[in-house]
Amino acid sequence: MKMGFGYKGDTGHHHTLGENAASLKKSFGFNPSSGYFGKPGKSNDKSKRNIESNDPAKTAKDFYDKATYGGIEKPLKNGKGWKTEMKDGTTVVFRETSSSDGSPAVNISITSSTSSGGIKTQKIHFVK
Repeated sequence: MKMGFGYKGDTGHHHTLGENAASLKKSFGFNPSSGYFGKPGKSNDKSKRNIESNDPAKTAKDFYDKATYGGIEKPLKNGKGWKTEMKDGTTVVFRETSSSDGSPAVNISITSSTSSGGIKTQKIHFVK
């Protein structure tokens, strides 16, 4: 463990995304055949997703916190969000305001599919 950093949620050990997958899948619309959450966005890129919510900011933060439980979290260099590194090398980034449409967004970047619990790399926008 790096000096000055603990594991998010004081878990006592560094989690993989796969360890958090069941909680995420249960709480948010996950399609096991595609590996994606939510619905396709307006882009032709299938990895750009939308999750609808009455409170997008709260839902985005809840998603991020569940995904990153047991990770090592640091603020983004630009001060506009957080980045968490998981034990398997997966990174999860939370931004309260995305540059593309202004909605809260979470980016999941998978480096090891065997540890992701079937979740694929994707960018999720949380919208009304």
